[in-house]
Amino acid sequence: MKETVAKSQDHKVVSVAGDKLTSTCNKGKSHETTVDKDAKVTCDGKASKLSDLKSGTPIRVTTHKDDPKKVTAIESGKHLATAH
Repeated sequence: MKETVAKSQDHKVVSVAGDKLTSTCNKGKSHETTVDKDAKVTCDGKASKLSDLKSGTPIRVTTHKDDPKKVTAIESGKHLATAH
């Protein structure tokens, strides 16, 4: 079994278009990524959809260890509002 070590960072949503996510990190740098079709998207611990994320929403983005432009999970919720 292949072990994948992922990297997570806190961001804010700028926009979502299809499987493309544009977000900013806490340094204000813009990031454009592709959300994997099997990515786990949650809001306050409940299953959600990428299209549910609105501009300004605080998120924690997890990317694939071998491809930092490929998102494998997105977590949003009240607990992240103060993290950014």
